[in-house]
Amino acid sequence: MKNTAEPPYFFQGEDNQDVRNWLTACEDYFDRNPTQWENHSHRIVFASGKTKGNKVAPFSEKYQKVMGGLGGYTQDPSYFTWERFRQEIIKQYIGIEEER
Repeated sequence: MKNTAEPPYFFQGEDNQDVRNWLTACEDYFDRNPTQWENHSHRIVFASGKTKGNKVAPFSEKYQKVMGGLGGYTQDPSYFTWERFRQEIIKQYIGIEEER
């Protein structure tokens, strides 16, 4: 019997949302469907699609521009890895107090 997982909820960058919990939900979804998510850039595009709202839109837009070298941004190959996406979104949405 296949273990299925629900797609992760939408991350909106709200104070009551912990980005690390959202990332765990994304990773659980990927892990339960491993052959579908072998390519890291597909994971990043999917996860970006599971963000919405004015608080997250600037992050998603900039990240994808750096991935593609668009809009005056220099393409950075490390942006094609899930680990880099994870680091950047955590850096953006973890409260400064929580980092201490």
